[in-house]
Amino acid sequence: MSEKNCFHCGDEVIGKPILFDTKEFCCNGCKSVYQLLKDNNLGTFYTLEQGAGAKPSASNQHKYAFLEVDGIRAKFIDFEDETTARVTLFLPQIHCSSCIYLLENLSKIEPQVLSCQVNFTKREATIAFENTLSLAALALLLDRIGYAPNFGNRNETEKQIDKQFMYKLGIAGFAFGSIMLWAFPEYLGIEGDNPEFRNFTAYLSLAVSVPVLVYSASDYFVSAFKALRYKSLNLDVPITIGIIALYLQSFFTIVTGGGPGYMDSFAGFIFFLLIGKWFQNKTYKTLSFERDYTSYFPVAATKIVAGKEEIVEIEELQLLDHILIRNEEVIPCDSTLISDSAKIDYSFVTGESNPVHMKKGDFIYAGGKLIGQRIELQVEKESNRSHLTQLWNDVKTDQKEISGSRYQDKLSVYFLAIILVIATVSGIGWAFVDPSKITHIVVAILIVACPCALALSAPFTYGNVMRLLGRKGLYLKNTSVIERINAVTDIVFDKTGTLTTGTTHRVEYQGDAFNKEELEAIYCLANSSTHPLSRAIVGYLRLQQIASNAPIDDFSEQIGKGISGNIDGKTVLIGNAAFTNQSQLDANETSSFVRIGEKSGRFIFSSELRDGIGSLMKQLSAYKIHVLSGDKDKDKTIMEQILPASSSILFEQTPRQKLEYIVDLKSKGKQVMMIGDGLNDAGALGISDVGIAVSEDVFRFTPSSDAIVEASKLSILHQLLSISKFSKTVLRFCLIFSLSYNVVGLSFAISGNLTPLVAAILMPISSITVVFISTFLVFLKKS
Repeated sequence: MSEKNCFHCGDEVIGKPILFDTKEFCCNGCKSVYQLLKDNNLGTFYTLEQGAGAKPSASNQHKYAFLEVDGIRAKFIDFEDETTARVTLFLPQIHCSSCIYLLENLSKIEPQVLSCQVNFTKREATIAFENTLSLAALALLLDRIGYAPNFGNRNETEKQIDKQFMYKLGIAGFAFGSIMLWAFPEYLGIEGDNPEFRNFTAYLSLAVSVPVLVYSASDYFVSAFKALRYKSLNLDVPITIGIIALYLQSFFTIVTGGGPGYMDSFAGFIFFLLIGKWFQNKTYKTLSFERDYTSYFPVAATKIVAGKEEIVEIEELQLLDHILIRNEEVIPCDSTLISDSAKIDYSFVTGESNPVHMKKGDFIYAGGKLIGQRIELQVEKESNRSHLTQLWNDVKTDQKEISGSRYQDKLSVYFLAIILVIATVSGIGWAFVDPSKITHIVVAILIVACPCALALSAPFTYGNVMRLLGRKGLYLKNTSVIERINAVTDIVFDKTGTLTTGTTHRVEYQGDAFNKEELEAIYCLANSSTHPLSRAIVGYLRLQQIASNAPIDDFSEQIGKGISGNIDGKTVLIGNAAFTNQSQLDANETSSFVRIGEKSGRFIFSSELRDGIGSLMKQLSAYKIHVLSGDKDKDKTIMEQILPASSSILFEQTPRQKLEYIVDLKSKGKQVMMIGDGLNDAGALGISDVGIAVSEDVFRFTPSSDAIVEASKLSILHQLLSISKFSKTVLRFCLIFSLSYNVVGLSFAISGNLTPLVAAILMPISSITVVFISTFLVFLKKS
């Protein structure tokens, strides 16, 4: 780095530099940050990127004092308990890999910071920190190291960032127009008899082109430099080589008196590159699947209106509404606890699985999962699907790795290397034919063959497919799930609540007669569970005008066994025969046993297959089908009739046995999709390659699942899988188009029939064409 540049931020040092540790700094702020990093063994920050630091502002202790006000502070806090807090801050100064490195090592600078995750594209940092560190102190720390949080209008800040791009575009356009104007005599073949004037306009063109090179084209230089520093190639490497080659040719032509050079072509080249980039960004924002794919996510809540339960969309919840949450359900929005007590698992938010005990009046954050009896909450902050889906994507599962089969990305890297070789060989060849054309031909090759269209095909295809699947009733966690779906060989179904209806069982009660108060106690206990059979009992009792919201003490739900609780002094048990200390009278029936004191009985369920399940199984003949059920085998004959002959059916399977079954299949090299409910099957969903939770009348939002399917759409699963697999066809089509374009473009460039200016115009057009092809083909599949 030049002696006149600040070692930390890279800015030019105006006046006398500040010396420290043999380094020069432009201000005390940069020197302080350097000293801070050095003291905390973070010197690697500067090896990642020279001049990578953001210039710290002249912060003071009172700048963030407003964050000490509880009401203001609460607006920015995502989560807080007795020891930790979590906040997501917008940091506009994030601009490179060194920024990510520094911020994600923030805990080495301040031990009270527990973790920091950076979203580079959004310029956001999600920071978990100890409560002993105030939010104001955290903001001040970020300010000191050059990343002042923006607590104001984010849109205005982003507009300022966009302005920088428009300035670059404007400077390139001004230079292009000016140089063309000065070169008009050359275009018209008017030589003129004033060589001094020709030299003047040539050097004037050279001077005007300097800002284009160092400012307008700077993004390409920075991007290419980062890639080469990490010994890799990206799409900006060949473009940068072309920019440098075109500029140097014109520079030497002018300074050696060989003519006016090609500065008009150079400035026009940069101008059209930036125009293409701007148009691409506008097009991508218009087509972006991320705008609305969360709107299809099946997030509903149970709202209490005049003592009755109503299922409503999460966006319909308003401040002060009352909602009901059952055991294992995720709380959809920030709320206040109305019930006497609750046990909340915040592992979904913090990664820590220790339940937190809450009491009446306590504030509960969105994303917490209820452990225990149902509770009533009052909505304190409106929420939306995007907040919950972001939490879902933040969940880390060690068993599943994002697929490495992004062959388009790999092909793009290899293709870049091939382009560089072709450009070099072509340049050498033209050296023997017409040396004056070498630069233009090499630059045209580097630009027209840029594989940016190839690199864009996968994200846009997967994004459009993900949005289409959401519309059809299958919501995916992220686009990487599509690749895993396409590799599936075996599909494992849970039976109860998946293949059979979860809420419309035909229910019959046999046993001792319960009075109304006892039936209300049974209703209360069953209504605290999300298990399909519990939901069926609730539906059965509602038909008999039985309902109650009485409090439950000592609630417990043992997966695979049953639920228990104390209601109005009565201990109620609902579960299997052993759990309720009864005998199984009919080994083939599906039943839930109930006991209150000396009284006992059982609810007998007549399972009904969901509409279209038989037809679905015929359509899934390309997969090996497995059915695992926790019930007795009374439905074995029905299952055998609808399943392909090669299918496997196992009954009386515990949640642990289901998980082990999935592990065994995977050990044999199978790619396994598991479809079940989000409670009993959570372990199996998490260990499978693709876990799909079935959503019906409860808010079954399972962190361990990769997708959620609406129960009513399960019968068209084969269509949903077909849409996913169609992405392969779309990608192949985009690949063929991209390669064909590159071959044709290269043939024109190598033969000398394509100028760099035209190549710069064609490059974004090819990228946008691939995006439209991907969008159009997915739209046809939808139709």
